[in-house]
Amino acid sequence: MARIKEHIEDLVEKLEQKEELEAEKHKKVDGIILLLRNSIVLAAAVLFMISLILKNHSSILRSIAYFCGTGAYFLEILLLTDCFSKRIPHREMFMAYCFGPLYILLGISYLIGH
Repeated sequence: MARIKEHIEDLVEKLEQKEELEAEKHKKVDGIILLLRNSIVLAAAVLFMISLILKNHSSILRSIAYFCGTGAYFLEILLLTDCFSKRIPHREMFMAYCFGPLYILLGISYLIGH
């Protein structure tokens, strides 16, 4: 009986260690996704500002900025859903689900309109 108890305690300890390692890994992945999302948002903002100054290439710059926005919304969805492992109610995800595809359409429209 003591042997079974030791075996169970060992299993519990290993599971706790595994959960700690996974939590640490998850924090790193979230940090990388967050950094990437913020970088893409910054790039989109800069491209939009430059498009206001450079009238000749404004459609192309805006198109690229909208595609960056799409990427940022996708990364936001990854963050909110823990890389699609958590279900979030649609009413909370509505903005990301709407604006992500909308930004693709806007990007395409600026490319076609050029």
